[in-house]
Amino acid sequence: MSDVNAPDDLLADYVLGTLSAVDRARVDEALRQSPALVESLRELEDAMRLVGVGLEAPKRPWAKVEQSLSGGRRFEHLVPKLAELFDVDEAAAHALVESIDGGDGWGEGPGPGITMLPVAAGPRCEGFITVLLRVEPGAQLGLHRHADRERVLVLEGGYRDDPSGAEFWRGELDVREAGSSHSFTALEGVPCICASVAKLGEDG
Repeated sequence: MSDVNAPDDLLADYVLGTLSAVDRARVDEALRQSPALVESLRELEDAMRLVGVGLEAPKRPWAKVEQSLSGGRRFEHLVPKLAELFDVDEAAAHALVESIDGGDGWGEGPGPGITMLPVAAGPRCEGFITVLLRVEPGAQLGLHRHADRERVLVLEGGYRDDPSGAEFWRGELDVREAGSSHSFTALEGVPCICASVAKLGEDG
């Protein structure tokens, strides 16, 4: 974290639970020393509770939360995981998440309600299919077999694995070993956006 970021600028991410351990410790220390910061934190938490029950939140504290939830910033805490998955630097991962909401590069995916964005990954991903997938709620990625280990990082929304019924949500990494097979269905709510590094079998 850059020293130019004051603890009060980190409160929205603190409430959302998206800070690194180092940044969270910094905010914790600042909260112990500043009653004003504690009051700002309470305002943010109250605003989030109001939104959670469908009421309008106070505009001032909610503005920072909205900023953290908008555009590519909503994926900020997942950038290191995304960089590791695709074997790219964090600058490239930042550029990738900023492109998610645009239409450029997205094309037809492997089934109805699924679109796909190819990703230029690093050398450790050579020979693998590296893509972002956007799966509309209720859409299914059909049964497929893995010729090598598959890794899927959920960036937004979630999906249910078939046939196990296990669910994977935002920030979770689903790892499938070579020779395994499955399908999955995007859960209700927002579209499921996930990053995938996979090598499909001949029948997949």
